[in-house]
Amino acid sequence: MNIKSKQGQALLVTVMLLATAITIVLSLSFRSTTETQVTKLQEENQKALAAAQAGIDAVLKSGTNGSTIAIGNLPNMTDISGNATVSTVTGDTFITPLLQTDEAYTFYMADYSNGAFSSDWNGSLDIYFQSETNCPALELTFIKDDNSLSRYLMDPCNLVQGASKTPTTNGGTINGINFTYKNSSSFAVANTRLIIARSLFASTKIGLSGLSLKSQGKTVTSTAKSNTGVTKTIQLFQSYPQIPADFFVTSL
Repeated sequence: MNIKSKQGQALLVTVMLLATAITIVLSLSFRSTTETQVTKLQEENQKALAAAQAGIDAVLKSGTNGSTIAIGNLPNMTDISGNATVSTVTGDTFITPLLQTDEAYTFYMADYSNGAFSSDWNGSLDIYFQSETNCPALELTFIKDDNSLSRYLMDPCNLVQGASKTPTTNGGTINGINFTYKNSSSFAVANTRLIIARSLFASTKIGLSGLSLKSQGKTVTSTAKSNTGVTKTIQLFQSYPQIPADFFVTSL
């Protein structure tokens, strides 16, 4: 092998080593840049989420329905924009979260504000319920505006013996949720402030259907945006005070 050939091989090896070194340096630099960007994005996500949560707390403390708070005006919220709003939930239907066995839910049949009731709702009310596993029963306590009580038992599977029962029939769909049962005839609701529904024997969701039902609580929405464009939105439902079932119902 002549000298020129050896020099050519040495140059090729040198070039390959330099290329490898440059590739390693660029790879490490890219990795470092990517990790920095990911860390920064995580920090911005946490910052926006904390700001949205602060907006929820602030607008709830305001206690005013329909109020809006600018999150950027809250303490220590630099480089953050967005708003938090609170509004009452109204409509012709309402669906509870999943209630466990013996758990109760308080429905408001009158306007409620700071412990006071006004303007009772009057109308025809249908009550739906379901279960994913077993057959449930519903114990209903209607609390009138004169503090008198009326009780009903919806027991489609005859789980309670020797009790007067309200007839039920096949349910239906409310807001995309299928309910197995409902009352056969609508409840004629008048001069009623509260309905306490207790789930018996199985977990269940409960749905109400009636024309222009009273508000059952507040919806709070908070959206916070960082100066880098990261946005977080939190929405929650806050029901009006829930009365423990033991106050008005008896064991079956």
